[in-house]
Amino acid sequence: MSDIQKTDVCIVGAGPSGTATSIMLSNLKIHHCIVDKAVFPRDKTCGDGLILYAYKSMKLLGEDLFDQFRKSPNFLHSKEIKLHVNDQLHINFQESEDRDMVISYARRIDFDHFLVKHISDNYATKYFGNGVKNLKTTSEGVLVSLKDGKEILAKFVVGADGVQSVVARKLANYKPIRKRASTFVSAYFKNVSLMPKNHQAEIRIVYKKMPLFFYIFPLADGQVNVSLGGRADRIKKYDINLISELESILSTHKKVKGRFDNAVKTSPWRGWSIPFHFGHQKIVGDRFLLVGDAAGLANAFYKEGVGTGMMSGILAAKNIQKLLSSGDFSASSLSAYEADLKDEFGKLLLFSRFALRLTKLKSVFSAVVSLTKYRVERKSFQMIKKRSY
Repeated sequence: MSDIQKTDVCIVGAGPSGTATSIMLSNLKIHHCIVDKAVFPRDKTCGDGLILYAYKSMKLLGEDLFDQFRKSPNFLHSKEIKLHVNDQLHINFQESEDRDMVISYARRIDFDHFLVKHISDNYATKYFGNGVKNLKTTSEGVLVSLKDGKEILAKFVVGADGVQSVVARKLANYKPIRKRASTFVSAYFKNVSLMPKNHQAEIRIVYKKMPLFFYIFPLADGQVNVSLGGRADRIKKYDINLISELESILSTHKKVKGRFDNAVKTSPWRGWSIPFHFGHQKIVGDRFLLVGDAAGLANAFYKEGVGTGMMSGILAAKNIQKLLSSGDFSASSLSAYEADLKDEFGKLLLFSRFALRLTKLKSVFSAVVSLTKYRVERKSFQMIKKRSY
């Protein structure tokens, strides 16, 4: 094994969760490798909205990182999110006057590159443009074979490679659970009229045999990201064509259509999956753990997974530091990581799944929102601050 690169930790995937893991490991002065099949900047299909834990994670990774994010011309910020339960009822999530933002909009090509540029040259060895071909657990560690023939022997592996995670498939025997994932399509548009001057996020629940979530997010370049999706198993069950439904909303929905009369689509329709299977799949094992989408940490209701993914990377790095000190890389030694995830996200993710189930009952969900609207709006900034910056 003399020609094999040896390292304490190998991170597979350099999206937000993998990059956050890398930056935190560097903060802890732990040398490691980080691998990604792409060369950055690279695009990734997403709704492009960042909230809550994305802010908290950046602050924990470094105040300078968070300040650069806030000041970057590539990112747009707003103090308000408006969720339209139906055409007559909405609920506002609004930041307090003394704070800057409740949601930010960032194309993933820009945001992921922004994070990658903060990976340490002193502690991280980057293998970009070189995907993982195979992983094999040995007595000395996990042998990571790359597609160009390069081999890395790591004491420990972090699976940060998303919903199609090769680490999850190879080491955790991952099997997709359709009812624990959402399917979405999106595209970029320009010349959309009557956009709010405060860059307010607009989210609408649209019922087409099932609840679908429709998003309009403005971007820093003047374009908007338009998305539509819902739970994957129900979309399949009801044979819903998301592109057709989204085009219908843009052309016929009375609260939307006027703004798209002169709009021009600037990208093809693209689809992606948002996994929320945390608690229903294996996420740790001998010499490995999963973070972000690979661990199914997206919010089932409002669909955001970047922030929870980044925070899981921070928690992973702190636990890895303990593993390296003890020399114990067994699955049982990782119970603390799972406990940390449950402590940080457990109540939020459980509530998000309950809220998603409740949306199936259209009239009941509307009644619940009507009864709690005033209290939620009055307390929203306190709830936001608890999991934010």
